[in-house]
Amino acid sequence: MTFYSENISPDNLTGAVFAIEGIKDACVILNGPTGCKFYHSAVSDSQYLRSLSFDPLEYSEDFYFGQPRVPSTYLDSHDYVFGSGEKLTAILRSVTKKNFKLIAVINSPGAALIGDDLEKFLQQEVSGIYCFSMENTGYSGSFGVGYQNAIMKVMDTITMCPKSTRKKTVNLIGLCIYQKYFESNYKAIEALLNLCGIEVISALGATDSVETITHAPEAQLNVVLYPEYGMKIAEKFKAEYEIPYIVPDEGPPIGFDAAEAFIRQVCIALDANPEKAIEVIERARARAYLFLARYSSLLGLPKGSLFSVKAEASVAYALTKWLCTYLGMIPAAVSILPEADTSFNIKLKDFLTGISYEEVLDRPIIETPTHMLFADGSTISQLKLNDDTFCGVEIAMPTLGYVDVTEKFLFGERGALFLLEQVINGLRFI
Repeated sequence: MTFYSENISPDNLTGAVFAIEGIKDACVILNGPTGCKFYHSAVSDSQYLRSLSFDPLEYSEDFYFGQPRVPSTYLDSHDYVFGSGEKLTAILRSVTKKNFKLIAVINSPGAALIGDDLEKFLQQEVSGIYCFSMENTGYSGSFGVGYQNAIMKVMDTITMCPKSTRKKTVNLIGLCIYQKYFESNYKAIEALLNLCGIEVISALGATDSVETITHAPEAQLNVVLYPEYGMKIAEKFKAEYEIPYIVPDEGPPIGFDAAEAFIRQVCIALDANPEKAIEVIERARARAYLFLARYSSLLGLPKGSLFSVKAEASVAYALTKWLCTYLGMIPAAVSILPEADTSFNIKLKDFLTGISYEEVLDRPIIETPTHMLFADGSTISQLKLNDDTFCGVEIAMPTLGYVDVTEKFLFGERGALFLLEQVINGLRFI
């Protein structure tokens, strides 16, 4: 059976939109038909809540169509022939009244073919507000390319502070609002680093304001949490502001070992003391042992149970290694998203080869029986169509629609406890 929906993944247009929508006081104007607007607006609003009202009538003005985010020029056949200038002028006049600090006009792929001079309209209608346009985000590029290009465009547009390094400070690179629990993960890493006397200046497109981002050049170090979404940004910082960067050797801080390795690596780079943060991680590890020991003594699980993972290479590496080495679980299938990072592809393959399971990289997720599936909601729902008995754990977007009232984490010691809770409870019903 061919699963065509497996090929559906966010592209560079989506990456560019969510990069800007992740900035606290920025707005994306989508120059395109209404069909390009609704998904981006819905996800932006659900992932990063700005408005307290859910009444569509609150957003009945032109260009918003009952949603609080990503106003659109709603292009039609007339506009594709005669241009979108009239609508662009009107939407810019509307948006500039809403106290945004940054406005970005982004063409949909179809609108890019019209050839309107977006910069001309921005110069005519916007004053006193940072603004830029992206006439073409690419026609077949990946989410990571669009995201990084948009963040770098922000860096070129706003007035960044002069380089004046503040000791023991970092930027977190690669966090994005299109990541599961991104805001909680930001808080988790910031809390651990603060215990080490390290200040986080900015995470760029992960809820920081324009003002906060302007101080990013003051950081002593850039930490690339997701190389798939941050390497080009980190290299730009290094070239323009001489800020060195590191990529955590064990990938994103998922699991106790990776979290500890992350803290130690950052502290070595900044000559900071990691002991307070390590103590917090060790206390969480001790708590995990109490539950894991009792659970394993009764059922022998989770050791020997099967798991599958669908994620970016860096996430897949960190999660797979933790599940195998800490919980003794067995990989059934590991699928890498198009947002691949060569170094972590190699690390993942080497790890699986070392435990004699390299063949799982070639197995399709949807056709492989498993006990636990760590993936996005869409992939979990696809596997459920096979009538397989398994537990799905959402670690990526899109979701199945579960509303997270309580904060949840994937990073740090709290993320490790959350994932362990999912495994222990999930295996009980298989």
